[in-house]
Amino acid sequence: MSETYLSTDELRELTGCAHRARQRAWLDANRWPYAVAATGHIRVLREYWRARLTGAQPTVPSVHAERAHNFAAIEGIGDRGSKRRKGTA
Repeated sequence: MSETYLSTDELRELTGCAHRARQRAWLDANRWPYAVAATGHIRVLREYWRARLTGAQPTVPSVHAERAHNFAAIEGIGDRGSKRRKGTA
């Protein structure tokens, strides 16, 4: 048993589903944060699970592996300096 994440059996018990796609659908529908490992295994933090099931105020992890970075926000930043040097700014 991992001290960090729920086991496969615990995740199955929580969601009531054996298939990963259905487990993810249940977690999404019930707003449970999770990550998916490179192996495809779903990772739910044991600390979050314990807090949520005991009625404590769970702290939602602030890092979301499912979200992509917005590189468009910084696009062209490196080019600005070269334009100023050339006098085209």
